[in-house]
Amino acid sequence: ITPNHLNALCNDLLGKSAGEIIRERVILEAKRLLINLDLSVAEIAERLNFSDQSYFIKFFKKYEEITPEKFRKHNTQQNGKQ
Repeated sequence: ITPNHLNALCNDLLGKSAGEIIRERVILEAKRLLINLDLSVAEIAERLNFSDQSYFIKFFKKYEEITPEKFRKHNTQQNGKQ
């Protein structure tokens, strides 16, 4: 399957590009790891195949408008974990 064909299929079926779908899934997995596992941000970045922690933080903040650490703190306090 070519990249163009994959994008066409994704757009037809989901109304999003393949890149958008992948980014959404990466963010979703990052959130899951931040909330449910006691891993450092660096360990999460590594698990998600980011070249370094700073790029992961920039990526996360670009789409969530909050750093991974602030996201974790807000969501673990909200869910009663501390």
